[in-house]
Amino acid sequence: MRRTSPAHDEQWFEDLFRRHHAAVRTYAARRSPSEADDVVAEVFAVAWRKRDQVPESALPWLYAVAAREVLHTLRAGSMRGDLHARLATRVDLVTPDESSAVVDRVSAAGPVHAALARLAAADAEVLRLWAWEQLEPQEIAIVLDISAVAARVRLHRARKRFEAALAAVSRRPPVTSSQPIPIQSTT
Repeated sequence: MRRTSPAHDEQWFEDLFRRHHAAVRTYAARRSPSEADDVVAEVFAVAWRKRDQVPESALPWLYAVAAREVLHTLRAGSMRGDLHARLATRVDLVTPDESSAVVDRVSAAGPVHAALARLAAADAEVLRLWAWEQLEPQEIAIVLDISAVAARVRLHRARKRFEAALAAVSRRPPVTSSQPIPIQSTT
């Protein structure tokens, strides 16, 4: 029989859900709009099953679980898409995915999205965690399962690459080394 901490009981879980549901939902919706609710449900199911492993500062841990779930749904969606494509060539039963309209609108939202699209997936993700989810490098490290130092370095490099990509998209000169990009304090 598995023993759980008395601190991680149903009331703890309800509080965890109440505090972090919106943030996890937003995280999932930005990455997989059509599957966001399923991702959130699975994240909190994992949190309940692994409640003894959930740290006091739970949000970065929940984001890490959500990242894995998003990847899983994207892989599953890719497999479904391949199946739909094969079926479409044989039978006229497949209708276009409604979420594609949302994805098109979001991805065409402007120069920021265009610049993000030019970055490597790892750079784009570290920037999303920092800017969209408002995580500090120490929290990003938890989500990405890397050291805090590596998270700071990745964030710094990603910000430089993003600035260059944004300059290219906007057709303006990139920031030079004499114009530093402000970095949030990590203290």
